[in-house]
Amino acid sequence: MFLRSAKQTPQTPTLDRASMPLLRVLVPEAQLHDPDLEAIRQQMPEGQRCEFVSAQRSTSVDSAYLLSLFINPAELDGLVDQVLAARRSGRVATLIIAINGSQIVALGQWLEKRANAGQLGGLRLMLESDIHGVARSLASRLSPSMDENVIRMPTSTEVENSPHRNFYLFSPATQVLINRIRGFAQNGVGRACLLGGPGSGKTSMSYYYFLLRGKGQYVSVNLLAENTRDKAAIKSLLCGHVAGAFPGASARTGAFTQARDGVCFIDESHDISGPVMETLMEALDSNQYLPYGATAKRQLDCSILFATNRSWTFLQNSVNIDEFTRLGAAVLQVPELSQREEDMIAVLATTLLRLGAKCTTWTAPIGLSPDAWQAVRDCRWHGNIRGLTRVLESAFVDTASVNGGNLIQLREIEAGIQQWEPKSHHSYQLYAPVPAAD
Repeated sequence: MFLRSAKQTPQTPTLDRASMPLLRVLVPEAQLHDPDLEAIRQQMPEGQRCEFVSAQRSTSVDSAYLLSLFINPAELDGLVDQVLAARRSGRVATLIIAINGSQIVALGQWLEKRANAGQLGGLRLMLESDIHGVARSLASRLSPSMDENVIRMPTSTEVENSPHRNFYLFSPATQVLINRIRGFAQNGVGRACLLGGPGSGKTSMSYYYFLLRGKGQYVSVNLLAENTRDKAAIKSLLCGHVAGAFPGASARTGAFTQARDGVCFIDESHDISGPVMETLMEALDSNQYLPYGATAKRQLDCSILFATNRSWTFLQNSVNIDEFTRLGAAVLQVPELSQREEDMIAVLATTLLRLGAKCTTWTAPIGLSPDAWQAVRDCRWHGNIRGLTRVLESAFVDTASVNGGNLIQLREIEAGIQQWEPKSHHSYQLYAPVPAAD
């Protein structure tokens, strides 16, 4: 992953020469003269043009956008290397990768390879079954990818030598968020609240903030898993305690001390009430804290990020307003997966790749049928990435163990949605609401 220091604001690229096409479309040689390609040309903005070139020929990055049309992702390395080189030289270059349902696992293999090598940036994704589908989606992809497309982070953020995983960032809404997080880290915003539904990626976003901050340790505290009604227990967890603080106690380093000048991530923070709030108020009011049983206070040097899947209104109503305002946290809204189609494609690709890698006697499906993808596309995904992963696991098993087909069909996706992502559930009213689309 590459970290940028300059402030970036997405904008429509300005071409260096008027003669350059806005879009260059890379087409398999056999389809180069397909009359359906005209549907793509008709979607170009007024006054802009596109060119169609054979994917087998050497193509330089001399347009603001390139579109690879149903090309095997494994054949795109050279082109992506050119896109990255153009971006390093200061040019805005974006490659739109359009795949069909049978290329999903191939995309996953390629994404993982490039991400693990730290060579993934300047990309947009599109999953369509034919050229006309690509044409309909093209307008939504003609905005530049301004950041790298992956965060590399440990599977377990606090276990030494934990293997790394990839959190993909393709959708514009996600890239706007990480640009905002970058601004927080670079400009001294040390308290923030990450709002987003379950499984939307709040932990990954907090770790990205830690990477940008570039100092101290990352320490996470899950309030749902702790005894938050016992003040001694929560004070010990956050502030630590000294030896002899209670019978038989040896000294404990609390989360604030362990983080040093890094990040303390407080998850499930909708339970900030009672003893938790009392402990936080002591620390946040004066940037000092007192370990349990100690006689001298210590300086609070770490940033504190809160995260919750509850709405802001729920948080306001959970405590009195005086306590609430002492938290002093700016808000970072993590967009729901239903608003992040391109991230959804990456989750599909890498999840099916992971599941297929474990198969020994089953034939692993390589993608989704068009109507199965449409069902995924239309789903609300209250469970976000976690919910989509559970549905894919269910559909994968049903397909590989019973049918053995190359593509997961609609019936398997619908069965998985019914099990893991029901259209209505009593808990949905608790979660952070989805902001209205612009």
